[in-house]
Amino acid sequence: QWYQRRVSSGINAEYIISNENPAASTKWSSLYSDYSDVEYFEVYSHPLSTKYGDVFWTMMDPVALDKELVQRFEGKTMAIVGYETDQVMRTESGDVSVPITWAYNHHYCAYLVGSKSEMKLASGQAAYDRGINTHGASSFYHSFIKEVFNDP
Repeated sequence: QWYQRRVSSGINAEYIISNENPAASTKWSSLYSDYSDVEYFEVYSHPLSTKYGDVFWTMMDPVALDKELVQRFEGKTMAIVGYETDQVMRTESGDVSVPITWAYNHHYCAYLVGSKSEMKLASGQAAYDRGINTHGASSFYHSFIKEVFNDP
């Protein structure tokens, strides 16, 4: 079994910006550890299990964020300034990255919605995205404002 780990720390390597501003007087650092006011959190998917040659392309079950993180930002805006994914095997010695020759991650999307929104399967005109997200599929998941929510 392996897990999709979502990381927002920029911990693996410095990223090269393909369209950086050559006129800028300073170079922007993509190493988030360079910034004193940036934190990271990790989120693990539910376990995944595939066999050689399998294609896994489906909406996964929701994964809750850490309760303390949610409470800390309740009613506030969280700025996510970095985002990474890694496929890992969880072992007694810690996480081990899944070799690219075992599981290739070509498409990966994560949706983060607040307490007043929810993910729904959209189809018809609501799903019209010119095939950008769906490779031409007739429906895809999209965030919508909840029709009913408790607003103090």
